[in-house]
Amino acid sequence: MWKVKKWFEEKTATKKEYEQEKREFIMAIGKPFITLKIELPNGFDDQRYAFLKLEEDCEFIDEIKEHVKKNLLLKKQMNKLVHSKKMEKEKTKQSK
Repeated sequence: MWKVKKWFEEKTATKKEYEQEKREFIMAIGKPFITLKIELPNGFDDQRYAFLKLEEDCEFIDEIKEHVKKNLLLKKQMNKLVHSKKMEKEKTKQSK
């Protein structure tokens, strides 16, 4: 029995390593991606089936992609604003 357990442990470690290396490879040569683990919200136990179907719902996935775009654009604008304010402060310090 211990041999079986050892075999499973080795396979699991190998599979985890493979998945990690595969992800790193794809990120290096392809488009980067993220994987999210989203749990069923509290109080929605009666909608378990509908929740699980969201993973395959193209409309839902498109909405999430749009949300990601908007979020990244907002963060980009905020970073530009912060950067420009830092530049203004540096210019004022240099002119004094």
